Amino acid sequence: MRTGRLVQLGPAHAAAAYAYCEAHPHNCAFIAGWIRAGGLSHSPTVPNGWLLAEADEAGPILGLVYISDTGIVLPALGTRQAEQDLVRIGHRNPAATRVLVGERSQIQRVWSGLERGGARARQVRDQRGYAVTQGQFISGGDLDLAPATDACLDALVQASAAMAREEAKDDPQSRNPSLFRERIRERMLRGRDMVYLQNDRLLFKSNVSTISPLAGQIEGIYTVPSARRVGLGTRGTSAVTRWVLSQAAQAFLLVNEDNQAAQRLYERLGYTYVLQSRTVFVAP
Repeated sequence: MRTGRLVQLGPAHAAAAYAYCEAHPHNCAFIAGWIRAGGLSHSPTVPNGWLLAEADEAGPILGLVYISDTGIVLPALGTRQAEQDLVRIGHRNPAATRVLVGERSQIQRVWSGLERGGARARQVRDQRGYAVTQGQFISGGDLDLAPATDACLDALVQASAAMAREEAKDDPQSRNPSLFRERIRERMLRGRDMVYLQNDRLLFKSNVSTISPLAGQIEGIYTVPSARRVGLGTRGTSAVTRWVLSQAAQAFLLVNEDNQAAQRLYERLGYTYVLQSRTVFVAP
């Protein structure tokens, strides 16, 4: 695949692509983990997707963009020309650009180009990117998290759907409940969905979407409403952060711009604000 300055990468480019991630750790936390887990070799243990590089002819990598087979787009590009190349991909194949996530000004430019081609947003959410290193981390206590298993899959699906309704004002179960359940199960089988159960009842969950020596990206932090205000969120986030930092140089996460309570929680654990992010959900 090639579009202007964007060319599809394969296994032989893994080291060069990872080096670019090392130079841009906050924009590329997910991409770095995807590369290290074998994404460029189409490993069955990582999400299916494509990695495109921005490069001059035979020159160094100047930017990257990850596109999943479900249309999630994570650009970390270096030039406006490459952004326009990504827009052209979206014009040719709208299914390839169903969700855009990345640095806010870049997402806005790419989205403006897609919008001019007729795309419409179902929802736009601004977020803050937070990161913490081992030296910055302040423990908030520990929670006895365990990897999710099939025994708690139903509860995990329900908690994931409740989180989407609460935080993204979206109801994924209303569109295709069987597909939503299968995606949660596929993610769970990678062994990085962490849950806290009390009397076989799920009270807290989180997942690590990707991890590499560079960074681990934490997602899906959620405490069920009936178990809030007793410190589970702080202890659970502390525990998953500690787990990530045992394997990576930093932990990274996104939080909605208007969720000030969560921001304060992360800051108490030593996280610092490192990135303005935006997510655009494209209407079908």
